[in-house]
Amino acid sequence: MNLSELKFSTDKRPTPAFRANPTEKARSAVLASIAVQRTLLNSERTGTAHNITKTIKTLDEQGNVITNTVQRKPRKWWFTNPQGVFLIEVLFGGQPIAINGKQTAIEAGDLDGVEKVLTIIATAVGAGELDKVLADAKSKRKAGRPKKAS
Repeated sequence: MNLSELKFSTDKRPTPAFRANPTEKARSAVLASIAVQRTLLNSERTGTAHNITKTIKTLDEQGNVITNTVQRKPRKWWFTNPQGVFLIEVLFGGQPIAINGKQTAIEAGDLDGVEKVLTIIATAVGAGELDKVLADAKSKRKAGRPKKAS
């Protein structure tokens, strides 16, 4: 096989998530969180516990990479009020976001309603309807830890 037999293309490699613009990053973060919430919802319906494994890489004193795998239990977005009605708060950066002005909680009714609300929110995020709300929430977040001086 020689070079003349190869088929070339003008397609470009897709931009990875960490290099995407801030709006796309926020959308993908919320959509990934909604996927986790759906998994939590299914595990609650079946009565099983759901944990997420996370791999953490650190350096020791000699410069060797140490890999630790930890289990973490994701935080549910839904809760019940004293009347037994399910409510959902969409979290971004660990904080509830106000989708409709000042209210952060959305009434869902029951677990099936939670699924419907998650679907509606996922559709709205994918369509870009919540970009302004996510940008506002991101601007209100605390700045990250200061970088260490080297």
